[in-house]
Amino acid sequence: MNKEKADSIKDLMEVVSSSEVGLVILDKHYSIRIWNLFMVNHSGFSAESVMGKNLFEQFPDISKQFFIDNAQQSISQKQKRLTTWQQRPYLFKFKNVRQRAKSVAFMYQNITFIPLASASGEIDNFAITINDVTDIAASTQQLDAVVSEYTSQNKPKDN
Repeated sequence: MNKEKADSIKDLMEVVSSSEVGLVILDKHYSIRIWNLFMVNHSGFSAESVMGKNLFEQFPDISKQFFIDNAQQSISQKQKRLTTWQQRPYLFKFKNVRQRAKSVAFMYQNITFIPLASASGEIDNFAITINDVTDIAASTQQLDAVVSEYTSQNKPKDN
């Protein structure tokens, strides 16, 4: 590998590592291959401590059926699959660290499943990205509560 290509890979890994989005790459047996800094910071597990371990053994609170169903659909269709906080509030039950949503106990997450094709076209690995959408979820819930209260206070009275 030439120096320019090695530098490009190093730069890419730096961006992946320091991104404000969680990134986990798994093999087809759900063993963890990549665990970025977002995941380290929010899970409390170093990359070295989770690499090569089964996701479900490391995180038994994950809804295994939900995860496998979405991963398999993404892989079989060879396309990204998004799940939102409205469908399931979180995949990883991380503590909320957002100041603007102090009343919320956990991090709301949008999850994207991404199949990763090898040079031969086979899907041997897939990625998941974890986006912290706690601010959006908390704001939406507050708005829904206000609308609900307003609606219930302004219902027409039956005579």
